[in-house]
Amino acid sequence: MDTRTDIELVEAARDQPDAFGELVRRHQSFVFGAALRVTRDASLAEEVAQETFFRAYRALNRFRGESKLRTWLYRIATNLAIDLVGRRRDIPMAEVPEQPATRTTSQIVELQVKSAELRQALPGLPDNLREPLVLREYHLLSYEEISEKLGIPLNTVRTRIFRGKAALRQELADWEDRE
Repeated sequence: MDTRTDIELVEAARDQPDAFGELVRRHQSFVFGAALRVTRDASLAEEVAQETFFRAYRALNRFRGESKLRTWLYRIATNLAIDLVGRRRDIPMAEVPEQPATRTTSQIVELQVKSAELRQALPGLPDNLREPLVLREYHLLSYEEISEKLGIPLNTVRTRIFRGKAALRQELADWEDRE
């Protein structure tokens, strides 16, 4: 096992491919997990993880070490996964929780319809609004965690989530008006 730090391995990987292999070994489970949380599909997550490391290797000279390597890899992986899922128009939704017995069948159906509409509207958001919203609502990350993961200021995270929700509300209202 290599005892060098991630930063030392990044420096060495520019000339020694084995050093990059050690970085992959250290972070592959994390990157796969990040991709899986977005794609909800193991084979897609594996594809995203491979592409993440491919892109990271090509961009090693641009990694400045201002954030942790893991944060940088996470950002690459989640961006790729969100793009992939967005292209497939198959944004994963959390399992619909069991409804309390006090809800009527029509209320349950209405919730399922709203959930489907939301699933269709989410890919239409610009990436800069969709990504923080998905991290907040589906991955249950705090605003601070989202700020760190995306490398953007905390207030920008708050603004983008607010605007993303407002855009979704507007889109869903437009759909209701069409009916």
